[in-house]
Amino acid sequence: MNLLLTSDFPSTANDAVVARIRAVCPSPRVAWVAPSTSTGRARFPAAQAVFRSFGVADLEYCDIDNEPKVTQLSLLDRYDAVYLSGGDPLIFRNSIRRIGLGEGLREFAAAGRLIVGASGGAMQLTSNVSLFRLLSETLDAVVAARHEFGGLEIVGYEILPHLNKHDASFLEKVRRYSELVPAEVVAVEDGAALIIDGSGDCKCVGVAVRFRGGVQGPVEPA
Repeated sequence: MNLLLTSDFPSTANDAVVARIRAVCPSPRVAWVAPSTSTGRARFPAAQAVFRSFGVADLEYCDIDNEPKVTQLSLLDRYDAVYLSGGDPLIFRNSIRRIGLGEGLREFAAAGRLIVGASGGAMQLTSNVSLFRLLSETLDAVVAARHEFGGLEIVGYEILPHLNKHDASFLEKVRRYSELVPAEVVAVEDGAALIIDGSGDCKCVGVAVRFRGGVQGPVEPA
């Protein structure tokens, strides 16, 4: 397993993430995946410029919404890495399920290939995306319907991005959520990254905390 789960990379720079991408091969070919065509097409040129600035010239747009290319998405092994962008995680989840991309991503990860996720993209790789629903719904409603919002389960916990942007009342809601669900929650600040290697261990570059059974604790630094 070779995963980098981030809050907002590359919007906030992270040298450890860049180093891991560049370590894949001298000129990595990276599949860039966004949740929807409308946001993806608009954001891709800026993404190309940012990735090019740290040495990734071969960034390829992969549509999973209105304009999917079956041959492109069924041959993920042509890529050296996959990047799942930020965006609405519920829309992202629906797009992945609609075109059947989940199994390809699981196989890519199982083979030890690099997957980088940011915010809503990172959430797809976890056990569930219900944390996003806590922003707009009651705790009871989110927990009751949690079984309907499973992720790809490449890792067994849930991730909360943008830790530094949430107020104390919302984080208390997250803590209470962690008391009621079987998975732990790992909350990550912008600029931070969770590094998951072949052993499955999770270490962090930057600031992150765990919520497990209603108790907050640290994440081991990388």
